[in-house]
Amino acid sequence: MEIYRLKISFPYDESEVRWSKTIDVKEDFTLDELHGLILELVDFDDDHLHEFFVGKNPRSRPNEVPDRARLNEIYPLTGLKLYYLFDFGDSWLFEIKKARKKIAFDNSLKYPVLVESTGVNPEQYPEYDD
Repeated sequence: MEIYRLKISFPYDESEVRWSKTIDVKEDFTLDELHGLILELVDFDDDHLHEFFVGKNPRSRPNEVPDRARLNEIYPLTGLKLYYLFDFGDSWLFEIKKARKKIAFDNSLKYPVLVESTGVNPEQYPEYDD
């Protein structure tokens, strides 16, 4: 069983400390499972539509990927990136990068595993001062 190390980030966030989470998951992890994990990591409610897509950048969405797809069916991506768009109104856009380094499977761990965390979670419904 191969382990994928994924770095999930907001590449277009304007805050000084960028938000990112690095996780290890099994190669057969589905995008639906990844959807749930990302929402858990960022502490968002699962109350909006979402999609995964592959493209050179987020503006070129040539290939939507179904939620039932497994990571080992998507990777390797040559010249393309995997994106996750949550809430089509607020457009929370995540970029998901797979590390090239091989990660050894560890029987003592329960996957997925959070490896690294930076930044502060954004608020899904911030209270704006008007």
